[in-house]
Amino acid sequence: MYLPLRIGCLPSEGLVEESMTPKERFLNACQRRPVDRPPVWMMRQAGRYLPEYRAVRQQKTTLQMMKDPETACEITLQPVRRLGVDAAILYSDILIVPEAMGLKLDFVKDQGPVFENPVRGQEDIEKLNIQNIPDRCDFVYQTIKRIKKKLGLLPLLGFAGAPFTVGTYMVGGDGSYEGHRLKKFALENRQSFHQLMDKITEATLEYLAKQVETGAEAIQLFDTWAGTLSSEDYELMALPYERKILSALKSLGVPTLLYIKGGSHLFEKMLTSKADVMSIDWRMDLAQARTLASGKAAIQGNLDPAHLYGSPQQIEESISKMIDVAGKEPGYIINLGHGMMPDIPVENAQTFVDVSKKLGLRTVS
Repeated sequence: MYLPLRIGCLPSEGLVEESMTPKERFLNACQRRPVDRPPVWMMRQAGRYLPEYRAVRQQKTTLQMMKDPETACEITLQPVRRLGVDAAILYSDILIVPEAMGLKLDFVKDQGPVFENPVRGQEDIEKLNIQNIPDRCDFVYQTIKRIKKKLGLLPLLGFAGAPFTVGTYMVGGDGSYEGHRLKKFALENRQSFHQLMDKITEATLEYLAKQVETGAEAIQLFDTWAGTLSSEDYELMALPYERKILSALKSLGVPTLLYIKGGSHLFEKMLTSKADVMSIDWRMDLAQARTLASGKAAIQGNLDPAHLYGSPQQIEESISKMIDVAGKEPGYIINLGHGMMPDIPVENAQTFVDVSKKLGLRTVS
């Protein structure tokens, strides 16, 4: 039997009542408008730390789960039911787009995503098919439709990988990330590199626009591996493509979030990307991010996921520090600085959500 959806929570004694739906709270925070408390969700909140996810995983492969709308919908909703987070994020993968472009994708145990036919040169780029991308990803949109029917008062985040990050896997091909591969490709084949980025950008734009059309109320763009770039190379190799995608999404009227792992040295340039929310990892000083982003973007993050191995008291102390620094003014979303790890105890994830709600209500923004 499935757990019922948990929407909101009962305030502890002495705290103000929640006065917004999760959807209102999240969308207001993205736009730096006042909220009753900072919203809370977790990157990779649907996944292997949940026993109900592991039960599904025993029956199906990763691709089977993603491509079966009923299953993908169920996995998306699992953390909403169990934890009572303020937002759901679509269960899918950033490599669905390159698969739709013609690369044969598989997820290999103990290795990760593997492309049978990676991009090695100009001829491979020319073979990539970016026509009618949404038609080859219809299972994603069918999943969104199912989620929307069941999600109620919570917002749904869609997402995709940014071109530089997606390109690292398309060129690497073997499931491991070695940043030098795409950089080497770019230096040896500058024109081909930008042609590849252009193709990924166009395909991603169509893919995300259809997510919005189908019902996604916000979009997170993951440029995870852009943090391996110098500031100069980021401005040349990643930022223009982020900006093109995020600007187009802005015209569709949905909030956008940009995440870069290890991107603290890029933060000021990230602010020019047109994203509404800067999602930062634990390497970025939260107070500094708040100051730099003031008047420009909201902030999401940035607890080190490893802190969720701590005691309830340690988790509460970490959240309290984040809220004290960033949660007293509009434009803050409580989240991790990276995705949930598979061996984090479920009860610790629950503590993260419950404490974030409790402490957030003490500092109404």
